[in-house]
Amino acid sequence: MNQALGVIEVIGTVPASVCIDTMGKTAYITVRKVEQIGSGLVTIMIEGDVASVNIALEAGAEQAARYGEVVGTRTIAKPSKNLTSLFANKIENEAADKEAGE
Repeated sequence: MNQALGVIEVIGTVPASVCIDTMGKTAYITVRKVEQIGSGLVTIMIEGDVASVNIALEAGAEQAARYGEVVGTRTIAKPSKNLTSLFANKIENEAADKEAGE
């Protein structure tokens, strides 16, 4: 069964932290990746069933907006295998880079 993919972008570490905490407490989701893009922009990628991802993004965006700015949110209900493998490869490559650097 394919899991839905959710993406939220916020500006600032505090809004990102509040967003992740709220999403995890609100719905059954898995945080797949947190990436600091630059200029304070933080992208958070989550995975779960469609309803859980939608609820988590809505609650996370609401709480993050109290502490900073929410740039955008998006739910991809049925991501293609290419898209999910792209994120998986990127995560694996970053893990290998961290191990090589230690």
